[in-house]
Amino acid sequence: MAAQAAYHRQGRPARYRIAAGLVGVVLLVLAVTAVFDYRSFADVPGRALLFGLPVVVFIGLATYLGVEAFDRDPGRRRRHLLLAGGLLTAAILLWLLILDVFVFTQDAGPVVALVCAIACLPTTAFGLWLVRRLDRNEKEPWRLVLAAAAWGAIVATSLVILGESLWEEVSVYTLLPGPGLEASTAFSAGLFEELAKGLAVLLLFLAMRDEFDDVVDGIVYGAAVGLGFNFMESIAYMTCLFSICGDGAGAGAAGVQWYARQVLGLFFGHASYTALIGAGIGIARQLSSRRAQVLAIASGWLIAIAGHFAWDAWLTFFPISHSLFALVEIHLRTFLMDGPFTAMVAVLLLLGLRLEGRALERQLGAEAVSGSGAIMPYEVPVLSSPWQRFLARWRAMDRGAGFREYGRVGRLQNAQLDLAMERWHRERKEIDEPLAAEEALRQRVLRLRRQATP
Repeated sequence: MAAQAAYHRQGRPARYRIAAGLVGVVLLVLAVTAVFDYRSFADVPGRALLFGLPVVVFIGLATYLGVEAFDRDPGRRRRHLLLAGGLLTAAILLWLLILDVFVFTQDAGPVVALVCAIACLPTTAFGLWLVRRLDRNEKEPWRLVLAAAAWGAIVATSLVILGESLWEEVSVYTLLPGPGLEASTAFSAGLFEELAKGLAVLLLFLAMRDEFDDVVDGIVYGAAVGLGFNFMESIAYMTCLFSICGDGAGAGAAGVQWYARQVLGLFFGHASYTALIGAGIGIARQLSSRRAQVLAIASGWLIAIAGHFAWDAWLTFFPISHSLFALVEIHLRTFLMDGPFTAMVAVLLLLGLRLEGRALERQLGAEAVSGSGAIMPYEVPVLSSPWQRFLARWRAMDRGAGFREYGRVGRLQNAQLDLAMERWHRERKEIDEPLAAEEALRQRVLRLRRQATP
């Protein structure tokens, strides 16, 4: 996590105004649609809007207060964190206990919804843990990874309900039943779901750019948003099957749905699609031309929409059979249709990690040569290797200081990597912070060094 002093500025950058404008547009669309759809609150879309609007507001305010607490105003950090935690808790409870129970579960009941949520929680948590660890050079703060997952699970799903319900109303009245209507439905899923999830990643980039360094971070945050969306969608489908099939057959159908979405498709599907959007935004982070930035972001979005549409269209026109071959068919479909997109994410991640690792090693060496004392020459090979950094923390703990010293050395290493990352961004002219930001990070490293055991 970057030091607060390194990013304190008198005025807000333009990207904050863009983010605020996007949030305002989202809330305005939701509010206006809720007013016009007031008479249909008995229907699913109307009730979703009724409860989804305050949820979006709560999540937005919680994210804003979290940014204020860590990046702008450390003096009121505790107060801001308590308010952010309260708003986030209220949003989650409102969504899970009201929206999910009364909209998605229908006749299944709150107990079934709770059981489905508990079943999906461990796999989603494992997915978030693994995605965060993919960034070997500089792991993202848990607070931002969880915020990304919350935006994907709550805000993105609220927007999707709105978009897909309106699309369905228009397409039913304008298209005849048949392949055209079915293709339209598949396209709406790819379009609105990726737009909603991509908007969450874009807002994270605009509001927390100091933690959004490159394509690697874009993949991490994009995958986190996708995992959050997949978590909520899994609950919706599982509880819906319970209400349609009944307790006996519903349990089996929900189990198959859980396996397909939470095990087999955990890192395929939504996580891969949104990771591609995040990769495009991460590439744009490293470009200076506005035109090139827009092209990179649009390319990631279009690839995600195309992949999602291809998957839904295939399922629509060639549904899974009910024979004994069905289990094999599910695996083949996932690997053949989503596999190429997941492989694309893996290639971008590996290339990004290699580029980032070499850049950090070069910047660590340059800082060591400068003689500032923030990074010593013997620390460069240690800081350049995730395994060596772990061994250094372990040796500090093994000297008898315990986990406290392990944490102190870890904070020192993170601050040193933040300094190297700051130097890298400044070398490529990618940041709008004053030169004093780099010195503030350097002073933070020196303070942490004095706290850690020599």
